[in-house]
Amino acid sequence: MNPFPAISVNDDDLKYPSPPSPGNSDRESEDRAKKNKALFLDRDGVVIDYIPYLSKPEQVSIPAGAAAALKQWQDAGYLLIIITNQSGLARGYFTWDDLAAIHGRMIEEYRQLGVHFHDLAICPHHPDEGCLCRKPSPYLLLTAAHQYGIDLAGSLFIGDAPSDLECALEAGCQPVLLLTGRGKVTLGEIEKYPVEIPVYGQLKETVELLSKTAAEIEL
Repeated sequence: MNPFPAISVNDDDLKYPSPPSPGNSDRESEDRAKKNKALFLDRDGVVIDYIPYLSKPEQVSIPAGAAAALKQWQDAGYLLIIITNQSGLARGYFTWDDLAAIHGRMIEEYRQLGVHFHDLAICPHHPDEGCLCRKPSPYLLLTAAHQYGIDLAGSLFIGDAPSDLECALEAGCQPVLLLTGRGKVTLGEIEKYPVEIPVYGQLKETVELLSKTAAEIEL
């Protein structure tokens, strides 16, 4: 099973409670500085090299420079949270046990390099199921924000697919596009979005954003 079950969903769930939407109260504005900030991350093509429907732990490969970059984000105070669609579960391409082995390998390789993921949230459903949690739905981001006291407006989501960018926008955090995985195809659609989205060739390049002011990258 998923080693981070707290904000993930699985096929045994009978219903999905709606997470609270970000509020706009004066109290929330006052408390914003006290909240955590997160770096949300897609899995395939971002945290690990992109292999469609990766199903074996030995297929896990960490992109060059990715661990050093995530360590910088972590040291800057960001919670590292992976948000991933894994419809291969519903399609029967791999099992929950397979997924646990994959994530165990991934987490351990990063741990040895000083990187610790705060959580890992999975949507296991087929696109045709109409679930609430599959990206581009912001469900998993909103749930994580509620559970961990995250200021979404001060957080970022790095992904390579349109669903990642749209999930970020729906949740109210800053999307960042990587040109790895499906990123080069996604780049062809980027002009349709109403905000400027930073684009990087590799995860290691995103640390540039740490030197920018909030105003420079804010939605």
